[in-house]
Amino acid sequence: MPDEKNEGEETRIPRLRTDLEYIPVSHQGQRGLLVRDPLRLAPSPVLVQGEALSLLGLLDGRRSLKDIRVSLVRQRDGLFVSAEEVARSVSELEAAGILESPRIEALRNTLIEEYTALEVRPAFHAGQAYPADRKDLEVYLDGILESADKALPDFSSVPVRALVAPHIDLEAGRRAYASAYGALRNLPPPRRVLLLGTGHGLASGFFSLTAKDFESPLGRVRTDRDGVRRLREAAGPAAAPHDFGHRSEHSLEFQLIFLQRLFGSQFDLIPVLCGSFQEELPLRRRAAEIPGVRGAVEHLAELVAETGPETLVVAGVDLSHVGPKFGHDLSASALTAETKRHDRKLIEALCRTEAEAFWQEVRSTGDRFNVCGFSALACLLEILPASGLKGRVLDYDLHPEEATRSAVSFVSLVFQTAEPPAATKEKES
Repeated sequence: MPDEKNEGEETRIPRLRTDLEYIPVSHQGQRGLLVRDPLRLAPSPVLVQGEALSLLGLLDGRRSLKDIRVSLVRQRDGLFVSAEEVARSVSELEAAGILESPRIEALRNTLIEEYTALEVRPAFHAGQAYPADRKDLEVYLDGILESADKALPDFSSVPVRALVAPHIDLEAGRRAYASAYGALRNLPPPRRVLLLGTGHGLASGFFSLTAKDFESPLGRVRTDRDGVRRLREAAGPAAAPHDFGHRSEHSLEFQLIFLQRLFGSQFDLIPVLCGSFQEELPLRRRAAEIPGVRGAVEHLAELVAETGPETLVVAGVDLSHVGPKFGHDLSASALTAETKRHDRKLIEALCRTEAEAFWQEVRSTGDRFNVCGFSALACLLEILPASGLKGRVLDYDLHPEEATRSAVSFVSLVFQTAEPPAATKEKES
């Protein structure tokens, strides 16, 4: 008869969920991690401290209880760790809702089904990140826009065709938001906006596409369903099987409210969330070499080139994420000089629309600086060159988060062409 204790030790332990947020904290003089669940499937945030922190890094879904116990013994220089101790800790984490389990999977599937059935994406962050009342939001956005540098150029003579703006908290990025959207203030409304953002919670696929209209306190913006359908066909299996990644994503939502304040709600959207290219980074020289991604970016490049000023491209992205909150041993202040050098190289490649130079700079560091807008910007650089666009820096900032000794950088850029494309010239003549 098999030893039940040993048999139990061979049981594979569930993996840590990949859709959680981790915030370094100090509690009662001891460092720890506050684990938050953006989907709110876990009943409350979980504070992990002490020896349990070592356990988190071992919960990959491939290890058995015995494997984990042996690893912990090694980490503790041979100090005995019982199977019961490990099993108890795992059970507590599972009960807290931060491990994958049939219960969590069922709850997540219910959320996906409910969201998929909606025709409109509600404003997830209204009342949290910005005012939910229409008038209050208008006043708030006007305050940001009016704070733009008075020396900001007038772009009406050479219209802006594409824009890079932050997706950080609106107050933290206030100056960069003001300069980015201030550049659009004297321009006529676009017929269509291609919105590129970071899919922070995107679990599968290189893109998350949605045909849902987008709603905010400023009104409802129609999504170009035919445009999304064509893009989905071009992306093929690179597109996620559902649009749940859009449910709580802020990288597009923050751009939308500025666009609505400037242009109203009469333009059409093509909303695109870009997933991680991390595994592709050492294998490719640029985004267009990734199967599936190539078809999508070629399709979008053709659309932007053919429609000219009718289509505005907006990328809602941040750049480097440095400090202990993002996995570094050093504080953000100790990494500031390196971070700014890295960002400068990225920005220069963006302004010259050099896709391979941009990719190589991130690749050369192994993405040490955690550029969360990497995939969206890599796609942007595949889309813009066909339109002959070049970039111009309006603002750059590295915003500190003192509580965690960390920081996030971001930039505002505009892309223009001095000469209209040949096809446009012929049409005008």
